[in-house]
Amino acid sequence: MAVTVGTFNLNNLFDRWNFDGAVEALSQGSKKIPATYEFASESERRLRLDSRGKLILAKKPEDTARVAERLLAADVDVWIVQEVEHADALKEFNRDHLGGDYPHVMVIDGNDSARFIDVGVLSRRPLGGVTSWQRTFHPDDPSGPIFSRDLIEVEILDARGRRLLTVFGTHLKSKFVPFTDPDPVAADRRNDLLRTRQSEMITRIVAARTNSRQRYLVCGDMNDTPDSAPLQSIVSAGLVNALQSPTEIGTVKTTVELPASPAWTSTFKESGKPRTFDLIDQIWLSPALASKLTGAFIGRRRKLSRDGTDHDPAWVSLDL
Repeated sequence: MAVTVGTFNLNNLFDRWNFDGAVEALSQGSKKIPATYEFASESERRLRLDSRGKLILAKKPEDTARVAERLLAADVDVWIVQEVEHADALKEFNRDHLGGDYPHVMVIDGNDSARFIDVGVLSRRPLGGVTSWQRTFHPDDPSGPIFSRDLIEVEILDARGRRLLTVFGTHLKSKFVPFTDPDPVAADRRNDLLRTRQSEMITRIVAARTNSRQRYLVCGDMNDTPDSAPLQSIVSAGLVNALQSPTEIGTVKTTVELPASPAWTSTFKESGKPRTFDLIDQIWLSPALASKLTGAFIGRRRKLSRDGTDHDPAWVSLDL
């Protein structure tokens, strides 16, 4: 049985209105801004702000349409998607932009209180149990949940209700440091430490929930490269990087020199520095599933900067 599974960061798939307006408390420089703000008039809309008091906007219609186009072109059975606001947003996206192509849609609200972005599932295959590990604590830091978003565990079933494989999907802490941070070096170290502990907990959870004969994969936006120090616990667990030598689907239209290896899903150009191309969206296979791998793919963007999102989708084909 052929099954395809992929990961794609949809980049702020929000279900909200975009409009012009002003919040008096913001204009006065107040830092105590609630997550939601309701105008006095019943006829006016509510807006939602992130932890920095910044208005969070929905994607532009053309970007949403392009993301949907890229998803449908890949023709994948099961997607683990990141940066989804909530279940209604993903269901609406599936209905209005994907033609209802994915009858099984799942999102569980996670821990992100800054941008309100969650991990979701779009599946043509029936789903069994779906578990959220968002309330997991790392032993070295019991002050709060270790996952800044979530780690979800999803059973993928065949038409008769038998488990085909288990998918662990996540979205690890980003490397972003605000320009206003008084100590960006220390902030960068904190981000690295959090990603390290997150990957450690993924490894522990997967080890506790699976065995050496089980077919499972770990995927998502890891916000770091496979050879990075924060992700070494995943490497040392014996999982196989399915995207070491992927096949590119599509071509980037650019005059920029692209890397020789197609193993990249994200690119960034910092002022005064060379452009980087990194594989931060990853798929790791269990040894039992690695032997079932028949292909690995990255859907290449049309424009280098962004193409509906600044990530490229990655997926694998499996013969189960």
